Amino acid sequence: MTTFVIQKAEGADLKLPYPYFADESGMIGRQDKWKGNPTQVIGFHSDPNIMQIDLLWEDAIQDPDRASGMYLVTADAEGNFGTHLTLVESVTVVALAGGEVQ
Repeated sequence: MTTFVIQKAEGADLKLPYPYFADESGMIGRQDKWKGNPTQVIGFHSDPNIMQIDLLWEDAIQDPDRASGMYLVTADAEGNFGTHLTLVESVTVVALAGGEVQ
């Protein structure tokens, strides 16, 4: 299974937030850290004030650069959606199906 890293842009403190590692299905790894909030990537949108997904996860993994500069939308363990108000800096492939590292 291919693994993607979603890196949000640095905050006002000039520190990069801890990245999310997600597989092709959108499931977020490292639940020892996240503890169910969030559990899954839903997609991305360009305006957090408009509740519309502009780029679904399954489309984003086909062209990860499209997610740069957008807002991440995730779901928690109960299925509640949430928008992350820090822009996505990048989505990159870190491990390909079969274990190859990129």
